[in-house]
Amino acid sequence: MKLKAKLTIIILISLGIFFATVLMITVNQSFITGNNNDTNLDKEPPKTSAVSGKIRIINNSGWVDFRNAGNCTGSGTYSNPYIIEDLVIDGGGSGNSISIENSNVYFKIENCTLYNAEWGSDAGIRLLNVNNSQLIGNNCSYSQVGIELGDRRDYSGGGYNNTINGNNVNNNRGGMYLFDGYNNTISNNTANNNTWSGIYLVGSNYTVVSGNTMNDNNMCGINIGGGHNNRIVLGNTMNDNDMHGLWMDESFNNTISGNVMNNNNWSGIILIDSNYNVILGNTAFYNIECGIFLFESIYNTISRNTANYNQWGIVLYTSSYNTISGNTLIGNDECIVEINCQGNVIQDNNCTLTPSLNYLPNILIISITIVGVSVFIIYLNHKRFKKPQQDLEFV
Repeated sequence: MKLKAKLTIIILISLGIFFATVLMITVNQSFITGNNNDTNLDKEPPKTSAVSGKIRIINNSGWVDFRNAGNCTGSGTYSNPYIIEDLVIDGGGSGNSISIENSNVYFKIENCTLYNAEWGSDAGIRLLNVNNSQLIGNNCSYSQVGIELGDRRDYSGGGYNNTINGNNVNNNRGGMYLFDGYNNTISNNTANNNTWSGIYLVGSNYTVVSGNTMNDNNMCGINIGGGHNNRIVLGNTMNDNDMHGLWMDESFNNTISGNVMNNNNWSGIILIDSNYNVILGNTAFYNIECGIFLFESIYNTISRNTANYNQWGIVLYTSSYNTISGNTLIGNDECIVEINCQGNVIQDNNCTLTPSLNYLPNILIISITIVGVSVFIIYLNHKRFKKPQQDLEFV
């Protein structure tokens, strides 16, 4: 199949899957668990302490009532936040385990185990129109969504100045969702083995995503849609996902740097209709299709990345005026591919074509054949000249 045709098929399939997924996320009915055969949700995490009831706090006044009832400590200030800690909450198959709405006081939820929030759009922790929160060291697994900031129905209410650090959001349908938020920090979390993707950022701006691990998800490590001025930096790992390591569409002025995206079934990084982004110093090895793929994206900078042993190192499809420089692209079947592009600056890239592992069986067969033929020729020649050699020794 010609390269252009193959890339077109890949793009169409990828876009189809993505938009189908968005539709499923938007419509709550798609998350209703009519059958319980989903292996991600069959098991429950071990209970380490008494199971508490579900929590719902609405407005700042709700925190006062919650504290006065003896359910948390603190006063809601920066130096003395409300604290919910060390709870185990079974979502009971429906409803959010912890739900906070319309809050801008300072609070912290830490070291809690939250699971079995399965019905509709429910989550282990759901924050709606919430600012100044800290979610630290929680295990939000085996639910529809591990942690959600905002409202999935209309992509609103994500809030600002929220910190999500050191949480596990594994074995959910969706790991972590952030909608319509800004100045949030997502760091050092683990989002593995989710049915959808590890982390979704939809309409989230000025968000820092660093040091997270997002492996073995059925879609992508990170999905970014309509996000601007985000920094996806400093040691995120997105390996072995069924689609892409990082998918970004309709997003501008983002920085993607210092990440590892290996062994994904399609691409390490894919940008669709995304402009003025910087992709710097990332590693993308052994992805089935591309190390880095730009589709209908302009004025991006791709520099000092290492994308080795993929089918294609970097692909630009209908993507113009991008700068591709100083990248290491070794052992790919093809180094840099341009289709329907103009004005791209491509310079100082290392395109050493060391043999791809895809060809290793053929190389071994050819090598063994050559060695075998050589040995056979030597044997025949040895036999042919044996008598003269004997005569020479006799003399």
